[in-house]
Amino acid sequence: MTPFTTSAPGRLCLFGEHQDYLGLPVVAMAINRRCHLTWTPRKDSIVRLASESRGTVSEMDLDRIGQRAGKNPWGVALVDILRDTDATPEGMDIHIRSDIPIQAGCSSSTALMTAWTAGWSRICGLEESTDQLVHRCHRAEVLAFDGAGGDMDHFACAHGGIHRFGLGLPQALTPLSGAFILGDSGQPKDTQGHLARCKEARLPLMADLDMNPPHWSEEQRHLAEGTRINRDLEAKWAGHLSTGEVDVRRMGEALTRHHEVLRDVLGLSTPRIEAMLEGALNAGAWGAKINGSGGGGCLFAYTAESHVDSVIEAMMAAGAKGAWTVHMDEGVRHG
Repeated sequence: MTPFTTSAPGRLCLFGEHQDYLGLPVVAMAINRRCHLTWTPRKDSIVRLASESRGTVSEMDLDRIGQRAGKNPWGVALVDILRDTDATPEGMDIHIRSDIPIQAGCSSSTALMTAWTAGWSRICGLEESTDQLVHRCHRAEVLAFDGAGGDMDHFACAHGGIHRFGLGLPQALTPLSGAFILGDSGQPKDTQGHLARCKEARLPLMADLDMNPPHWSEEQRHLAEGTRINRDLEAKWAGHLSTGEVDVRRMGEALTRHHEVLRDVLGLSTPRIEAMLEGALNAGAWGAKINGSGGGGCLFAYTAESHVDSVIEAMMAAGAKGAWTVHMDEGVRHG
């Protein structure tokens, strides 16, 4: 086998943040910041996953892979594929090159998992649909470790484009005019901690979400109200995006409203994120919201092309570690 590459994109969650794990749909867009893997065959049974910035991320011996399968999601995915194909591949040196912000809410880990799984599927001759790839990645990254997250990231990284996920087959939506600016606060976040906290507090409310039963506490009513607001925002704007009838200014306002619920009801923002948001809005952005699990990480702003430079400058002045224009991109790919 000759060397080859696989890659997968990061993503923005436009509407439906923190609700895929509640069984509610989301609108997500893949972006042109990607994780690339370069695959170089070895003459032995060693599999080494590494990058220039982080060194060796994982090392496995294919002759003893079953003994370490449960220690990391890459091993789980690889063993899953080997079990399904009965393949006996040789070792690989796999080099990571990614410009997706790490631990920042843009699905850097899922992009890596998607590109990794796609590569091993190719090596082992496994032909699967995109949705089968999605479920394989979700099992390895989330279910195998009792993680709290849903499968939005896996769908977005595999399918690419802009879609509504969570109600049957992915629904392709209309690409948007205007520009998206991704700003990294530089603040690391506790992804699983925030996901678990928000999920555990609200999952018991879902059966009666629209009922407001009298035995609920005030805190439960507050959580239910915020959940309904963001559920309804997602449904409304998924409808607009499905028809192409999008008022960009009103959509920007809806993104900011979505963020306000994530901040005020779920407690997911930080002072630096708020400063970045305020700066972006003051610089003329139509709207902005935190991206991903929250408690740090990234914010994105939605703006006219003519305001891109001023929005980036405002985010940087507010403390962003970096800020970049991002565009819709395709999903997982070879080459």
